[in-house]
Amino acid sequence: MVLTMIEAVANMVLRPLAHPIQGSFELMGFASAVIAAFGLSHCQEVKSHISVDILFKALPADLKAFLEALGNGACSLFFSIAGYRVFLLALSLWRSGEVSETLRIPFYPFTACVSLGLFALSLTLLVDVMRDISRFLRG
Repeated sequence: MVLTMIEAVANMVLRPLAHPIQGSFELMGFASAVIAAFGLSHCQEVKSHISVDILFKALPADLKAFLEALGNGACSLFFSIAGYRVFLLALSLWRSGEVSETLRIPFYPFTACVSLGLFALSLTLLVDVMRDISRFLRG
């Protein structure tokens, strides 16, 4: 993240001097996609995302745990499918040899990293499902 910030600032400083960093937009896009994808699982683990639980506060603890398990299970399934589809896209990009326009960097490694981040999020959600089911069964 720090490297992307340094690159952006360097490009902003060098651009008025007629020496912009070639492919800056591509580098920032690739790095941002990988940083965001790898951060998803950690954010889910530490619950640093936005949550609206106005209705959940009024529910009994066991029902709340059941509904959380159901929601986390649905999300885990969704992100598993998304990760799989993004992985198929990475394979397609690898086979076609598609590269970025300016720097000629292959797209597939970054797409595969995003897929890996989605699979990690899916596994984190699956762990949450197990935790929620355990809470539900304990009552």
